[in-house]
Amino acid sequence: MTWAAHDRVLLVGDRDQSLTTALSQAVPAMPLVHVPNVFDAIAELHAGRFAAVLAPVEPIERRPEPAVRVLREVAGGAQLILFGHPTLEPLARKMMDFGVDDYFVTPASPTELRQMFQQPRLRVAEPPADEPEGVIGAASLTERLSTLTGLPLGEIVLDALLQHPQAALSTAVGQINARIGPTLRLVHDVSGQSPPTVADGMVALSHPVRTDTGPAGTLHLLLPRDEDEASARHALAQLALLLGRCAALDERHRRLQKLAITDDLTGVYNARWFRHFLDRILDRARQRRFPVTLLLFDIDNFKHYNDQYGHGVGDEILRQTAMLMKRCSRDHDLVARIAGDEFAVVFWDNEPPRVPRDPTATTVARVPQTPLQIAERFRRMIQSKEFTALGAQGQGRLTISGGMAVYPYDAQTPQDLIEAADRALMFGAKKGGKNSIFLVGDADDEGGGPS
Repeated sequence: MTWAAHDRVLLVGDRDQSLTTALSQAVPAMPLVHVPNVFDAIAELHAGRFAAVLAPVEPIERRPEPAVRVLREVAGGAQLILFGHPTLEPLARKMMDFGVDDYFVTPASPTELRQMFQQPRLRVAEPPADEPEGVIGAASLTERLSTLTGLPLGEIVLDALLQHPQAALSTAVGQINARIGPTLRLVHDVSGQSPPTVADGMVALSHPVRTDTGPAGTLHLLLPRDEDEASARHALAQLALLLGRCAALDERHRRLQKLAITDDLTGVYNARWFRHFLDRILDRARQRRFPVTLLLFDIDNFKHYNDQYGHGVGDEILRQTAMLMKRCSRDHDLVARIAGDEFAVVFWDNEPPRVPRDPTATTVARVPQTPLQIAERFRRMIQSKEFTALGAQGQGRLTISGGMAVYPYDAQTPQDLIEAADRALMFGAKKGGKNSIFLVGDADDEGGGPS
């Protein structure tokens, strides 16, 4: 960890000043704020920001989980590091499961503290010319861990976030492993299982990875059994801290992406993502030669419900309609609200239809059976569903009209497919009396015919 001149550290306890003296010798430029107990520490944390909090294990050992939880909450982004007598090391290690970032035993020498607090970013030294790139030579683990402290983690994490925003954490771990292997290896486990199986002569050290919202798995470091475990634990703690921030950014990216492509009211996809998805799935359909069926539908006489019952009831109808359509469709199909009470469903499959629409037909129908069945089932379900917001007479009052078109039979481009389905909706289902699904080309009239 690199400590800037303005990075303050909060030291709790240390009645005999031994740790304060050792820290001053180890990192003279470190601004140190000393408080006598945890209560004063909480007050200081509320009053200002700190880069790290050093707290003794002993006062919180009776109720470690709630005590650490409170400290973790008020510490915010600061590191929470425990210290204590060697007999308390098992407890300190256990507290890492509750939110502690690292620990060390006392008395701590200036050299040990310097190694812990004055290490710059983790980095691997350049390999000798006769060794493969990314492989550390036959140096001792202590030497390898000291060179680990120069690893350009900032660059690795930033590159992973930019190049692989949906898998930044796993990408960063892979890039680190490419530089520190084969003697050392990181494993990020999100399943909550026990440490990975290690070969003879190896040991696995573990440290929880956390984000602002909670746990993000466990980081394991596999290393030779006869090497310096204390140094390895400190290095692992720093890695887990940075990778936790990487995971937090990854989570934030996912949340922002979801907000950008989701309709606020109904929770289904929005019009922007619908058009993007339709472009993408038609490109795939051209390459792999499978049909794509587009259903556009709206709620019949929706303005009447808004006018009679109010917009709150209208919003509830839209939400229930969207959820009902999602229940009827398959997991890989896309359901989107594209405007007002208008919805779109993209049905796609990479297998051709096996069963003709007409059992007496000798050729396979151009419209896959499953989308037809889904659309009709949905139309019947919404007509029979009891919408409690409409009162005692709510059941059986709501109907939908839809238009359906199929790539490649009815259109070759996304826009043409949308226009074909919209014509079937407006000039087929609506003009035909509503409460129906019309398919392009299923009748000789302008809009098609009812399913």
